[in-house]
Amino acid sequence: MHNVVLKGHQGGYQLTLKQNGAFTAIIGELGELFAKLSRERSGQGDEQIVGFKINTENRLLTDREKQQIQELIEQYPQFRVEKIESGVMTKAAAKAWKEQDSVHISRLVIRSGQEIQIDGDVLFIGTVHRGGILRATGSVYLVGKIEGVVQAGFPDREEAIVVGDLSQAIQVRIADNIDILADSDQTFTPRSVTYINDLHMLDYGNLDELKAIRPKLYNKIGEA
Repeated sequence: MHNVVLKGHQGGYQLTLKQNGAFTAIIGELGELFAKLSRERSGQGDEQIVGFKINTENRLLTDREKQQIQELIEQYPQFRVEKIESGVMTKAAAKAWKEQDSVHISRLVIRSGQEIQIDGDVLFIGTVHRGGILRATGSVYLVGKIEGVVQAGFPDREEAIVVGDLSQAIQVRIADNIDILADSDQTFTPRSVTYINDLHMLDYGNLDELKAIRPKLYNKIGEA
């Protein structure tokens, strides 16, 4: 199979749908895969329901495409889709961030040794080079390339969040909480959310979880 990659994880499976594959080909491969897994589990007498987390890489599925996947897996009662996620922030989501009154758009290139502070929330579409620092008093929504340090909620706003890909960043800060990312095994995508949890520690999630992470912010901007 070339368009669908299956990996097991605790309690279920991770399915990656290759972004360059034709959707009709992906549906065909998914059908074959579900049928094979169903036969194998039936042969073992295993009736436990298994969940699938589906990642579409940088492809955004339409509602109809998501429905097709759901209808396909519903043919197998022992399987269920837990989550469908993408590594892409939609234009609609970016527009929602932009249209908040306090959101500033920044196209800056922050070089090594530079520290830039922005009041309020910022939609950052520039570049932070290694050794550079982007600091905001509000939340930071990243579309640009980040190789340096990002700080949201400066100096003490723990409700602030950082949204975006920090896979190349050295460090992330929210208020006075710091996480060194250079040696971290945390996985990031453009839809990753960095926030301070109820234990007042930095934690990580996904935009799909924003309603649970920050209900007030979710209600303000709508579903991303």
